[in-house]
Amino acid sequence: MKKLLSAVSAALIFSLGAISASAIDVTYTPFDVPSINTSFKTYMDYRTITNTDSPQYKYIQRWGWSDWDGFMRADGETDLGITDNYYMIALGSYYGTEIGTKYRITTDTGNVFYGVLCDQKDDDNTDATNRYAYNDDVVEFIVDTARLNPLVRMMGSANVYMPLNGSIASIEKIDFTY
Repeated sequence: MKKLLSAVSAALIFSLGAISASAIDVTYTPFDVPSINTSFKTYMDYRTITNTDSPQYKYIQRWGWSDWDGFMRADGETDLGITDNYYMIALGSYYGTEIGTKYRITTDTGNVFYGVLCDQKDDDNTDATNRYAYNDDVVEFIVDTARLNPLVRMMGSANVYMPLNGSIASIEKIDFTY
């Protein structure tokens, strides 16, 4: 009897999870991308975020992990249609300021990757619209430099990493509505 109750409970929990996931709408809100060459993609080591009380630090510590090439990632939401893992990124305040905000980013080479906001570019270090920094980078990747792809480290830009190659063609904020 105990096994039967356990199986029924598991089936109920599983089906409730499926119902709630299918009841979620995913919308993509596009942002303007500057009309400049945005192919340079900077990076920063996750260890440079040292304020243990900050939302950035807490988010990275709770959700972050390093992939084989040293990019800090957070798990995708396969049950919500985001099958790729998120890259942990920093953006200018034009694109949002809430840590944990998620984005779909497309390059002019056709690459699509997903990012989660884990740090904020300082408005003093960005253009007047707060979209890009002095070297025309829009997206800054948070990495583990000890594991970072050697070519990325040598060139100083994640643009040489093929899944991220190309100028930024579009940035869309992902909203999950229940």
